[in-house]
Amino acid sequence: MELDVSKALLAPGTSFPFAVEVEVPPQDVIGESVTFDPVSLQGTYAAEDGTIRFAGELTTRAHATCAMCLQPVSVPLNFPFDELFRKDANETEDEAFRYEGSRVPLDQLALTLLMLNLPMRFLCEEDCRGSKEYQAYTQDIFKSSCEEESPTQRPFEALQRLLTKDEEV
Repeated sequence: MELDVSKALLAPGTSFPFAVEVEVPPQDVIGESVTFDPVSLQGTYAAEDGTIRFAGELTTRAHATCAMCLQPVSVPLNFPFDELFRKDANETEDEAFRYEGSRVPLDQLALTLLMLNLPMRFLCEEDCRGSKEYQAYTQDIFKSSCEEESPTQRPFEALQRLLTKDEEV
């Protein structure tokens, strides 16, 4: 999706409103597929000293899997943005996006903003306890490796106990 910004280039310093919808393809985030509803970008743009500044708000919904119970989860994303576009921008080194002519591509802007604002983990509920299998796993992992029939081997746990014992004396 490209937006024609020729009005702003002809009238530097003047803000113009915009409202667009961008389709963002599913993304692989650390091995998990995250999909998005159509992304709505609304706000203003203006040309200033060889740059075009876009400021506004991004709104969409992200769909993924709960990190605890593996059920589908949908998270609303709504956040402000203020980004620059420059003709001579090197996107890998500068903190600005690149554009050519009088058309500004908004696909990369939307994708970048989404990826930077995704939650660290998706949870279906704030206090999700996870699946029965996960709960059983977490109960087993907290058993001491020095106990008989422990599913986890932690060779340095015995040393930690010795240090703790010395500190108590």
